[in-house]
Amino acid sequence: NSRDVLHPDARKRISGVFKGELVYRRSDVSKALRANKWLYQGRRVKKSEMKQPAKQVKKRKKPVGKGFQALNSYGVSEKAQDEMISSIDKNNRRGGGPEMDDLYGVWQTESWSPPYVGPTDAIPTNEYKNVELALINPGLTHMDLPRLAPIARKLGIPYAPCMLGYEGHGGNRAPTIRGIVVHDHDVALLREAFAEWESHAAEKERQERKSMILKRWKRLVFGIMTKDRLDREYG
Repeated sequence: NSRDVLHPDARKRISGVFKGELVYRRSDVSKALRANKWLYQGRRVKKSEMKQPAKQVKKRKKPVGKGFQALNSYGVSEKAQDEMISSIDKNNRRGGGPEMDDLYGVWQTESWSPPYVGPTDAIPTNEYKNVELALINPGLTHMDLPRLAPIARKLGIPYAPCMLGYEGHGGNRAPTIRGIVVHDHDVALLREAFAEWESHAAEKERQERKSMILKRWKRLVFGIMTKDRLDREYG
């Protein structure tokens, strides 16, 4: 595999030779990951190792959606995009090759967990202004209830959308955003507010159904009375 790497001390534990090739212990072979991917494993790359990747691989090209048209309202026309892509291609060629990803072995990492977020601390989000469930900080809670964001906004409770992961295959993968992330101390208040909203919504729905049924009965009775009157006058 292109992402497999050997532990630096693997040669000290060679198991043998097969057809002229050295045989290493399976425990000395591991997957190398990008620095941000190690965070999902509960580890992070040591600062002293950041400039010494165990391996480099060619970056995967991001797929371009077919038929995409840039919106002029964003200040990026198709012509501007073409010029930007052309400029990037020239820079890559001048740099002497394709852009590479730095990969790090497990021995280059250390144990890591997201830092605690206090009641008065801002909710940390990623560049897309959401919180990844896999990296949620202690002190925060994911609440997956319908219509919860407007309720939190109305109560002035700070929150951030929660990204559960990705759906799809290959280049068609899209993030799944569901629920919100709030401070632990706001959970009880939000649950109470949600229960009240749900009760109000149920009562509103019941009243609307009742009103609809009454209108139908009125139309039915009016129709029967009209028919009866016509039968008496012209029958």
